[in-house]
Amino acid sequence: MKLKLFLLILLVTPMLNAQEIADSVFWVYFTDKDGTGYQISNPEEFLSERSINRRAWQEVGIDHRDMPVNSDYVQELKDMGVEVRHVSRWLNGLVMINADSALYQQVLDKSFTDTLAWSPPTNDLYIPPKAAGERFSPPLEASPDFNYGIASEQVTMLKMDYVHEMGYTGKGVWIAVLDAGFFNVDSLPSFEPMIAEGRLLGTRNFVNDKHVFRQSSTHGMNVLSTMAGEWDGYMVGTAPHASYLLCMTENSDQETRIEEIAWIEAAEYADSLGIDVINTSLGYSNMDGEAYDYTYSDMDGKTTFISRAASLTASRGMIAVNSAGNEGNDPWYYITAPADATHILTVGAVDSTNNIGAFSSRGPSFDARVKPDVTAMGVASGVQYQTGGLARGSGTSFSSPILAGSVASLWQAYPDLPAKEMIHFVRQGGDRLKNPDSTYGFGLPNFFRIYFGITNVPKRSIPGRLEIYPNPAREMIMIKVPGQHAGMQTLGFYDFSGRKVHVMQTELPGQVYLPGELASGIYILEINTGSGVYRSRLIIE
Repeated sequence: MKLKLFLLILLVTPMLNAQEIADSVFWVYFTDKDGTGYQISNPEEFLSERSINRRAWQEVGIDHRDMPVNSDYVQELKDMGVEVRHVSRWLNGLVMINADSALYQQVLDKSFTDTLAWSPPTNDLYIPPKAAGERFSPPLEASPDFNYGIASEQVTMLKMDYVHEMGYTGKGVWIAVLDAGFFNVDSLPSFEPMIAEGRLLGTRNFVNDKHVFRQSSTHGMNVLSTMAGEWDGYMVGTAPHASYLLCMTENSDQETRIEEIAWIEAAEYADSLGIDVINTSLGYSNMDGEAYDYTYSDMDGKTTFISRAASLTASRGMIAVNSAGNEGNDPWYYITAPADATHILTVGAVDSTNNIGAFSSRGPSFDARVKPDVTAMGVASGVQYQTGGLARGSGTSFSSPILAGSVASLWQAYPDLPAKEMIHFVRQGGDRLKNPDSTYGFGLPNFFRIYFGITNVPKRSIPGRLEIYPNPAREMIMIKVPGQHAGMQTLGFYDFSGRKVHVMQTELPGQVYLPGELASGIYILEINTGSGVYRSRLIIE
């Protein structure tokens, strides 16, 4: 990653069956998960209750990839003198470091090791029963009325200010940030509410023994601020009330494939804890030692270690959001792994006028899928600065978390919506839906429009139907609110860009004359009764 995070690629790649992933570092697959003592029908033995419930809410199954590796296999290799650095249950293998080819060959002579990728022996799935209670916290009762400060443009471009106004600020959603160091997060103003309210879920370093807050890299801290920041009047992120797990997977002093495996282990750790959204603002193509470099043909979602793992996240019920890369001005201008993964959201960078940043990496993936998926503001984005003030930074490193926080806040409204469906809705909400390309993907999402495009019942809605007739209408409509809500009510009219165009009060149920300033078109009529919010489409002819 170095300081730029996304690196120039060279056109040399090792043979796919060669498992030396860096100098004196080897990857080994196990052939099976036999004899572990675990069963997918008893997931509480290897997954947290929240992780199981996340799957239950979405009716996502638990399979053999979720089971731990065979610890006897690991111990037998250690007894041979193998120094184990990282272990992956999803890929069923491990990284051995400080090894030579002779030791590696001895390892491969074992009956339970291989260089070929492991595949689960069956397609068995265990779908846990629907969890009791609520998955996420209820929305705020009143609008938070944020003053976004330096973050205003990056929030409002996505119409996230309207989503926040409806009370969805990510509360109860868990987000993991997999990045480099998170310098001074524990002492900077944007993060004070998160820490004071106990929404910092924890930190873990998968690279070295140093605390993530004391790493010299500020990159993870900058990234976090665009989501978690809550410094009203100065900077507010897209998911200011979410909870955060901070994992260091990137070693800024080197660039090797071992960092991919560190990312995989961190993603699996996040999964086991019950994380909902993962943001990754890094990518891999050019390594230390050109023999380990990737080529564009490797950007197919299934060749690199990290992309194979990232492609599994949605099937675990998580949404992975990843930076497209900063290679747009370079001879290699394509996305980097894991931006090529399937079933994730890869994010390009635009400026405040919705024009692509020249540095933003281009797609498509090598197998011709649309990449990036969507865009967000990544040119002169507002971020927390390391000394306590604010700054602007550019890179898809920032467009990705801005988008990830938006997804988290929207998901709060639809907690039972499966990850793959939410990813689909975000793509469908892009402003280039009808003409996606390899520069913008599906374009800039409108999260207010996405909210109304999802047919599920929002978390705050009250059962029953808001009755409006005639609809389409011209001058007058009749409105009946479900339940016992007779009396003076506040009506809000929104256009489909998310802009509130008119507010009025009227006695309901009853007859309402439409405001004369409303032009013909489609609107969202919102009625807030105090105990719930009702919304319906209204067509004015």
